[in-house]
Amino acid sequence: MAAMTNSSFEPLGRVRTKIVATLGPASRDPATLRKLVEAGVDVFRLNFSHASHDEHSATLQAIRKIGEESGRQLAVLQDLCGPKIRLGDIPGDVVECDFGAEFCLAAERKEGDDPHQLTCTYKTLTDDLEIGQSVLFADGTVAMDVIDRGPGWAHLKVTLPGRIRSHQGINVPSAALSVAALTDKDLVDLDWTAQHGVEYVGLSFVRQVEDITRLREELDRRKIRARIVAKIEKPQAVANLEAIVAEADAVMVARGDLGVEIDVSRVPAVQKQIIATCHKARIPVITATQMLNSMESSSRPTRAEASDVFNAVLDGTDAVMLSGETAIGQYPVESVATMSQIAREAENLMFSEFRLNAPWTWSVDNWPGANGRGHQATPSVARAGQVLPVTDAVVEAASAVCRRLNAALLVVATHSGRTALASSKQRNATPTLALTDDLEAARAMGLYWGVTALHIPELFETGQVLAWADDWCRANDLIASGDRVVIVRGVIPNNPNHNALLVHEVE
Repeated sequence: MAAMTNSSFEPLGRVRTKIVATLGPASRDPATLRKLVEAGVDVFRLNFSHASHDEHSATLQAIRKIGEESGRQLAVLQDLCGPKIRLGDIPGDVVECDFGAEFCLAAERKEGDDPHQLTCTYKTLTDDLEIGQSVLFADGTVAMDVIDRGPGWAHLKVTLPGRIRSHQGINVPSAALSVAALTDKDLVDLDWTAQHGVEYVGLSFVRQVEDITRLREELDRRKIRARIVAKIEKPQAVANLEAIVAEADAVMVARGDLGVEIDVSRVPAVQKQIIATCHKARIPVITATQMLNSMESSSRPTRAEASDVFNAVLDGTDAVMLSGETAIGQYPVESVATMSQIAREAENLMFSEFRLNAPWTWSVDNWPGANGRGHQATPSVARAGQVLPVTDAVVEAASAVCRRLNAALLVVATHSGRTALASSKQRNATPTLALTDDLEAARAMGLYWGVTALHIPELFETGQVLAWADDWCRANDLIASGDRVVIVRGVIPNNPNHNALLVHEVE
């Protein structure tokens, strides 16, 4: 495999697919954060399964400072831990699970140091198990069947041998567990959010739409404006996908636990299903987990990983996410730069003449969810993607104008960001510059495909918006004399002159 380019700087507005980077010991110092932004990070993920509130507060403060100094609107995703079931302490920390060996899983450890006596963080798990069910450990690398059970205990027999360690994860794909999606820890973490403010809150292990509405109630109770990212990692969530997508503000294809909960051979198909459903609903979707996993310890990815990222972009994902690669890996900046380069190559193919004319794939007018007759089917719109019908029509018209005139830039003036989100879902080859008077909305647009957001405290009338955008884009080498710029004005509070569309030729 040829080496990736040495450049770790992503030019502003040149890569449309957004990059989410998980922060951890390898990346949360200010110097590395700055390099990650330069390499192409649009959204930083704070994983509340790890680190303290003080550490997250310091990291958030550093992100905000770097955003202000760099002039880039950086979104922050707080990922709640959720009801992840983990093993308790194992005597000696690790135990070999030989084929046919028997273990006992109990609510509490009995006296002694027998490593075959297992406990877990979900004390009533044994009450939810049934004889014959399979219990998976350590991301599915070890499996045991339930051979007997009683009040507070279950006897297990190893069917897939391997090694397990203290505090590794437990999955029971076929069990209807009674655990709530929001844990007591999550509620305490939301109290932190109320004091600090983030753009997105990720809800882990979503199973039904009520999980989303419960979180929204907790956000409202604390007066938190953050948007909700529903993490799809349970088979129940896949079964209830359309209802969940309709209520959420964004979705994550969380392939880690999803690949344990369902047969791994189904994961690619489910990923495509989720992406297509989110596109129809016009909300952002993130594809996550092990995208460049080998780059935790290698300076370049495998061919399969490069293809994975490339194809996720072609599938229509709005963002791709790095986890351990940036949180604990040896090459966090190189991982972001590599992902940016792969995404850009995929986008080049996406908008090439070959790609648009290929009969075996989508074009601008033939996206998953389109009706196949040359124009887009009426979408099922989620709450995050709701725009006024007249605004929707103007955005579609603007996209057609951009294609017809080969416009260099689409400028969207918006308050809430919904007009920019609607434009993002048109998948224009033309980059989008979104101007908003709402700082939180500007940061949140860091997750919107193809959108570069700017915070303008006062949005002026259309002519002034055009002049301001013209000057800024020239300064940032985004337009040149003779280029055509398309301007869309969405709904601005206290300004009746909205839903305007005009074309400007740069002098």
